[in-house]
Amino acid sequence: MVHMGMGMDLLPQQQMKASPALIALNNMLVLSTTELQELVQRELEENPALDQAENSSDGLCETCGRPLTEGICLACLHDGIRLSDGDSGQRLSNPDDEFDPLLAVAAPISLQETLQRDLHIALPPSEHLIADFLIGSLDEQGFLDCSVEEAADILQVEVARVEAVLEKLQELGPPGVGARNIQECLLIQLERLERTGVTHPLIRRIVTSYWIDFGEHRYSEIARSLGVSYDDIVGVRDFMRQHLRPFPLKKADEDGGSANVSFLIPDVVISDDGHKLVVEVVESKRYSLRLNPLYQELMQQVAQGQQEVSNSDSEHLSTFVSRARLFLTNMRQRRETIRRIGEYLLVRQEAFLRNGIRHLAPLTRAEVADAIGVHESTVSRATANKYVQLPNREIIPFSHFFSASLSVKDVIQELIAGESTPLTDEQIVDILRDKGFQLARRTVAKYRGQLGILPSNVR
Repeated sequence: MVHMGMGMDLLPQQQMKASPALIALNNMLVLSTTELQELVQRELEENPALDQAENSSDGLCETCGRPLTEGICLACLHDGIRLSDGDSGQRLSNPDDEFDPLLAVAAPISLQETLQRDLHIALPPSEHLIADFLIGSLDEQGFLDCSVEEAADILQVEVARVEAVLEKLQELGPPGVGARNIQECLLIQLERLERTGVTHPLIRRIVTSYWIDFGEHRYSEIARSLGVSYDDIVGVRDFMRQHLRPFPLKKADEDGGSANVSFLIPDVVISDDGHKLVVEVVESKRYSLRLNPLYQELMQQVAQGQQEVSNSDSEHLSTFVSRARLFLTNMRQRRETIRRIGEYLLVRQEAFLRNGIRHLAPLTRAEVADAIGVHESTVSRATANKYVQLPNREIIPFSHFFSASLSVKDVIQELIAGESTPLTDEQIVDILRDKGFQLARRTVAKYRGQLGILPSNVR
């Protein structure tokens, strides 16, 4: 008798799982500039097989010909040879001293060094002297310790040039740095916040026109003057406490450490060379990473049987060299992905790049992904928390290229700025319709609110 019954059979199934390398690349893609700097520094500290090389083409040891690391030849230093100007072949006083790898560790970059580096990238060489002078004139709280006129007089340049460099410093530095007083400091911070969509419809007007009254807590008088409630002014105070600070930087002794500040650093620079627009990923200038020559040479010797090492040393070599190679590959792919996105933006948004926000074309991340042959999520990660410097030297978030509403907002802002009598949202809708923009009244109201502009009855 044949026994028949019901059972469960296991059938082979295919599953798609992301590899550790792909996960590491995706995690690196989404990092902001500051986060990437921290990751690179951490990897350099933890992985002895990873090196930061000199960017200069002549960064080779005069004695052995190997690449230099921070101006030092690690191979020669390990052998007891000191390299310096004019004595590259001179032996150390004690050649038997143990090699200290900390000699090759770079010192932390200061705020002044960071500002100098970024301003030199953003400005033409003719303005570098002005930038360096202004950076040196910042006090410990981040305020500019001299007037623009004084700086122009000392440097023997036009005041307008100093003003232009100062604006760039205020744009690139931590929010509020380079301000000449607390009021200007808050306005600079507000500008930064508004770029991210964080704003309050009353705060800019209060800081600009009612600063003294606000500081003396005359909330009722301000409310009557603006035609709003007392609670609205209290809301401004709460917004200020949450999002703004009166001093750009904290003193180091206030919290036992350095201030936790953010930098507005472009990840991509788009410039006009006179013939065409070109894109550059600034990251390639910031980092020049490579596989440590000593580890690379030893790995090759072990693979070719020229060098015998213990099992633990072999595992150490294999682990850290593989990790360094993966890190270098991910850095290269990150840079390449951002570059390809930037080059596609040159094609699709050239009118905007040359002529301003009114010419911003509708664009989606899906369109970019399809054009460069990657997944939409890759484009989202590669453009998240990153900034682009335009040919006019303005720095904007990558997300602006995918916000078609910005051109409409610019028109709305211009209409309200030029109004003789306050325009209602309905009137703005009609004017926009004549200009070819089809928007509902509630959409105009939303955009106006995002711009921090009050309704017509209180303007």
